[in-house]
Amino acid sequence: MDSRLPKNTKFLADAGVSNSAIGYLIRVRVGALICSDLRKTVDEVKKLGIDPSQVKFAIALLAKRSDRKLLWDAKVDILKSWGWSKEVMSKAFKTNPLYMLTSKDKINEVMKLWVNQLGWDALALAKIPFIFGYSLERRIIPRAFVLQYLLAKGLRNKNDNINTPFFVSEAEFIEKFVECFKEERSQLLKIYYDKKGSS
Repeated sequence: MDSRLPKNTKFLADAGVSNSAIGYLIRVRVGALICSDLRKTVDEVKKLGIDPSQVKFAIALLAKRSDRKLLWDAKVDILKSWGWSKEVMSKAFKTNPLYMLTSKDKINEVMKLWVNQLGWDALALAKIPFIFGYSLERRIIPRAFVLQYLLAKGLRNKNDNINTPFFVSEAEFIEKFVECFKEERSQLLKIYYDKKGSS
């Protein structure tokens, strides 16, 4: 066993990182716990205001440590090109650091769909950064086009919570965003399954 593992595990515990967060790192990527400059990364994540007692803190540590600086900077540049400021990125990272573990190509593809195809505001994604972790083909595309149809028909309000359609299970999505619109049901089902099948 690498001698740095117990030392760094103790350091994290002393820094207020919960056992569940440390356990997450051990299960997912123990390599993050055997680095020589862990203290620096911990300080960076703490400065973002993420509570060390939450598993989210471990995910943020992992995101910061998983990417080489060049790759991290490339993701930052892509997000900037879509209008995200550093402040917006920091808030999104604090909400769900997992999004920065997404590949730069996936981030760009989600943005292209959201802005170019759907005509929606890229900044709206900063409020739901978890979406970058979902499958484009199986979840984001079919649900987004159903939502676009509902908005165009005035069956959903632009001010409605944009989180819900992407977060709920498939069964709940079909129930709340397809089946309940009796007159539009067949068209909504067609959109949903066509997009799911062709993507």
